[in-house]
Amino acid sequence: MAAPTAHYHTALTATQTAATININGPRSFATAANNLGSILQREINEEDEAAAEFNGQMPPDLAELHSDIAAKWTILEGISGIGSGGETGSGATVRLFKKSPGSNGAKIGVVFHCQDTEEDMPFDEDDFLAGQEQDESEEEPSQAVRFGVTVSKGGKTVVLQCRCGGDGQISVESVTVRDGESEGVLTALAGGENLNAALYQGPEFSELAEDLQESFQEYVVKECGIDEDVAAFISMYADYREQVEYVTWMKTAIDILD
Repeated sequence: MAAPTAHYHTALTATQTAATININGPRSFATAANNLGSILQREINEEDEAAAEFNGQMPPDLAELHSDIAAKWTILEGISGIGSGGETGSGATVRLFKKSPGSNGAKIGVVFHCQDTEEDMPFDEDDFLAGQEQDESEEEPSQAVRFGVTVSKGGKTVVLQCRCGGDGQISVESVTVRDGESEGVLTALAGGENLNAALYQGPEFSELAEDLQESFQEYVVKECGIDEDVAAFISMYADYREQVEYVTWMKTAIDILD
């Protein structure tokens, strides 16, 4: 009989607690909403103050690079079929289309997402074993950005998934072949096509012959035109777009929640 009594006591306590929460609920919810709203507004103000240094525009070095890249590439934010102009978050994906075709007449495109980044820190075994903690005063580690390069011709597209390190070094991580032209393939990439897709994903790139890996690397740089300037633009613009989308995210959230 002890067990049922204990169970009843637990249920009663839960009921009492629930009743207490319901009685004080509206006030608690209002306080929570006000608290959340004030913190969001604080963060928005801090970001707006930082952006005021450049009058809400791109930093001068990025603006200059953007102008240089735009001379050879068409730069578009958002992607067909995924979001639309002005939709919240639609600027997170950026596409570039090379204005001049490749040597064989192929159309060349690039796509990247402002959040497809990771810390570009080589593993240091000595530091790991020593258990050293990073000094808070040190600069933030540089970010590596992943991006896709599409080469389309005759209704077929080769997709080269690449990575740009913080030092501007470009590496190819995978190569796949898809039906369709750049726009449709870029939409699939932005939609999250990955190793779980039903289609063949291409060979394990690291297992290809070394000279073949190097040739793909050279092709991306020399034939596709992903040189140091384009790599720098992808890295800097991804960081800029993430910041813009972050502020938009906060402002949209506060309009709804506060």
